[in-house]
Amino acid sequence: MNGKNLILLAAVLLVAAVWPRPSRADTIDLTLVQATQTVVQGTTVVGFDATVSNPTAVTEFLNSDGSTTNSALVTVDDSPFTGLSSVWPLTLAPSGQSGDSFGPALLFNLDLPANLAPGTYTGSFSILGGTDSATFDDIADVNFTVDVTSAAVTPDPATLLLLGSGLAGLGLLRNKKKAAS
Repeated sequence: MNGKNLILLAAVLLVAAVWPRPSRADTIDLTLVQATQTVVQGTTVVGFDATVSNPTAVTEFLNSDGSTTNSALVTVDDSPFTGLSSVWPLTLAPSGQSGDSFGPALLFNLDLPANLAPGTYTGSFSILGGTDSATFDDIADVNFTVDVTSAAVTPDPATLLLLGSGLAGLGLLRNKKKAAS
């Protein structure tokens, strides 16, 4: 390759590298029924239901999934979407045809350790697929949030009885001192 061709190739590669690319839009529409959920510390499973529809003019295959969370302690269980007992379809028909949408149905569970510290835990869930069963493009993404709150401490009846009798005793003592003066 001569010098001119090498310079031309470098210029083409540079233009291709900086040329603006359209941002990826989800191919299918995936919506969580409740994207943010609040649970009490000690809750170990949080389910996320979703609906999905295909606005495109071609059949879309739902081949797999992916997920991320902001904590290694929180894990996504995708078996409601991919497991043997899954009710999720393998394909969505083109827009306007029967079978172009599905749900709401359980999409995934978030598994939490019983001793997980109160706080906000976030993540994302993706459906992978495309126009055939061998394609694993990212075709839909949803974000989710779980707010873990402290368990409310409720005193048992014996503690309330002890507190009440102590307060009554203090009241009687105060009245006795007042009567003596």
